Amino acid sequence: MNVYKFFLSLSLTIVMLLLMDPRSFYGLSFHEWAGLIIGLFFILHKILNWGWIKKVTMSFFRKCSGKARLNYVLDVLLLAGITLMILSGISISRTIDFSWLNLGGSPMFWRVMHTSSSYITLALFGIHLGLHWNWILQRLHIKKVKNGKEN
Repeated sequence: MNVYKFFLSLSLTIVMLLLMDPRSFYGLSFHEWAGLIIGLFFILHKILNWGWIKKVTMSFFRKCSGKARLNYVLDVLLLAGITLMILSGISISRTIDFSWLNLGGSPMFWRVMHTSSSYITLALFGIHLGLHWNWILQRLHIKKVKNGKEN
């Protein structure tokens, strides 16, 4: 299971970085479709980690480590950020027709929301990766380095 989680996390990281500039890579159409698909991968990531989510949710205000609480809050913020990115992306989409959803609001509002939530979510994503760095190194069979020495 950890192998699947690792490759899913790696895929999310790569696609997230590719999506930061809608004009690069394969253009706006790729940006919009990959943005929707990354949302599905994010949901899959949460499903694979559902045991942890349930455990921390049940013990958040009782017996729960500070690191688990921090990860949990960060995950909630990431969920909010990705939700805002997808909703705002749908509302400003140019290559996929979502006009039938009629989300309302001005295009400028949604564009600012999309850009802002993207940058904030990218920063949160970086923090999330940093907090899980030792897990990543273990999956790559790299010994963690502490104070310049291998452990």
